[in-house]
Amino acid sequence: MKRRSACAFGLHFDFHASPGPDSPSIGETLKEEDIREICRLLRPDYLQIDCKGHPGWASYPTLTGNAMPSIKRDTLELWRRVTKSEGVGLFMHYSGVFDRKYCSEHPEDAVMRPDGSRSTDITRTFGLKYADRVLIPQLKELAGRYGVDGVWVDGECWATDLDFDPETLEAFERECGISLGGALPSDPASMEYRLFREFCRECFRRYVRHYTNEVHREYPDFQIISNWLCSDYMPEPVPEGIDCLSGDFSPWSSVNSARTAARTLASQGRGWDLMAWNFRVSRTGATQGRFVKEPCQLMQEAACVTSLGGGFQDYIPQYPDGSPRMWQIRRLKPLADMIRVRQEYCFGGKVVPQATVLLSRYDRYLEGDKLFSRSGSEKVTGLVSLLCDIGRSVSIVSEHTLSHPEKWGVILVPELVEGLEHETLDLLLDYARQGGSLLVNGVNACKMLEEAGIDIHVSKRTDELICFSCDGECYGSVYGSSRLSSSACRVFAESCLDPRRKHDPFALILPYGNGRIACVGADIGSAYILGRQEAHKRLMRKLLDELYTPLCEVVSCEGILEKTELFKDGRLLIQLVNMNGPHSDLSVPSFSEIPPCRDVVLRLRLKGEVKAVLRPIGESLTAEPTSDGVLIRVDRVECHEIIEIPLDKEFENEHFAE
Repeated sequence: MKRRSACAFGLHFDFHASPGPDSPSIGETLKEEDIREICRLLRPDYLQIDCKGHPGWASYPTLTGNAMPSIKRDTLELWRRVTKSEGVGLFMHYSGVFDRKYCSEHPEDAVMRPDGSRSTDITRTFGLKYADRVLIPQLKELAGRYGVDGVWVDGECWATDLDFDPETLEAFERECGISLGGALPSDPASMEYRLFREFCRECFRRYVRHYTNEVHREYPDFQIISNWLCSDYMPEPVPEGIDCLSGDFSPWSSVNSARTAARTLASQGRGWDLMAWNFRVSRTGATQGRFVKEPCQLMQEAACVTSLGGGFQDYIPQYPDGSPRMWQIRRLKPLADMIRVRQEYCFGGKVVPQATVLLSRYDRYLEGDKLFSRSGSEKVTGLVSLLCDIGRSVSIVSEHTLSHPEKWGVILVPELVEGLEHETLDLLLDYARQGGSLLVNGVNACKMLEEAGIDIHVSKRTDELICFSCDGECYGSVYGSSRLSSSACRVFAESCLDPRRKHDPFALILPYGNGRIACVGADIGSAYILGRQEAHKRLMRKLLDELYTPLCEVVSCEGILEKTELFKDGRLLIQLVNMNGPHSDLSVPSFSEIPPCRDVVLRLRLKGEVKAVLRPIGESLTAEPTSDGVLIRVDRVECHEIIEIPLDKEFENEHFAE
């Protein structure tokens, strides 16, 4: 049986089957030779195919009562038989909480809105009726009757919602010791409302534990993956019963979505993969619609994932009768070859701790209407993309993965909505006090420091556009800035309404115990992701150069080069990913060329002799000794290249010992 955590490359197919006047018979044009060609041409570790989509209809002849009315052949039996004979794993795409058919037939089991109406899409997780009636029996059927390797449950954490059903409210009052007096928790600022939201989250957690335990009790080897569980949607510890972590990143800004999602999943210490969409959704002007991506786009997106040690899958919709879109699949051979040839130097590697961005579960859960969402994600995604674009290796931590802050060279705190829990703030301040470097961005986040007694004063400007500069010559602009001041600090940037007039401190660094705290008076993360400016890069480079010394830095490069250091099997594997091209421009849904990064010079701070080899081509690289390490030069990076450097056990002990 294929273990998903050991799979580096897979393909995802689905079509969310739903009956209609034009719906063809399931399996009408599916050919065995097409399935075999996919397996032999691309050599995937697994295929992930349609089973039950959001409409709630199963696309195979299930015995659980929700099969499509028109099924010409048992397509699932064919996919399983062929993949098994070809040595390829088979996983199912199954929509969980999101089920329109079940909600229409059992409206009492759909979440209730505050006005008493019922959702037509989202099932309740309290009471577990949907799980017991449909989800669990169907997963057991897939494991027992068909012998598939596992399931990728879609429509889960991102779909679950607040449930104002009287049964749920009664349980909330009983378990939390709160009396609502017949009223609904309706004020988002009230403690009752926040506790109710957390209770609904706990209902979802119990639902996941329940169905995974029930299925594994009978089929312990059946693998269960819940889409976006314990990701940037839901930055929490991984529960028992989940065999691998996964998600499908944004079809609009795929690269930036992949950067954040990959780093969040990588921090969990479990097997993980991410899915790209084979097409791009564009909403700009006359180019609204779905546009199939060129191979170079998918290869760039894949590199964002594989360079962090994860597995990669590509999503291509099936035709409405369940047959694969072979013309799109055949174009993926360069992508498959790229992943396979780099697998030895990427997959399963551990990111060497350098800089990290805090993704606070506490603050995230106080923002947005959904229980688990990406509301406000620009703050974190922007900081991650900014550091990637200036060639800094960056990770993501949340409260539960911040247990050893001393291993990080610098910890960046993005703008916050409400702040951090006292325990988290105390941990960060103690980290700085003991010699660490903390970089805090945004008005609310800086205000939190002031309220904690740090020697900084924050006075908010209006929300108008202001200028900022590191040198008084080159200016950038940002909204929502604040004036910063401190009795003992160094000012690194200033802001103004008019460059000809008075300037105020905008970014500063102040000593704190044996370490330092840097403050930026605006939400640079959101500003960068919404409108990238060179001034953002200049500011971040200047601050980071002062705050910590990276293991490896980009001295010079023609182009945008993303860099990450992995450690695997006694080797330092410096991942170089070409981030040129219009990947963030929605007016360019597809493009066939990405200019290479040229004349790359890296400074690597390692002691002793360094032997470097450029992988996968196997070219030996010269390591030129300097007073603070060695210089390594790479002529060009087309898409994703790796510098391999053998290291001793001491390096692993220094960076990964708990």
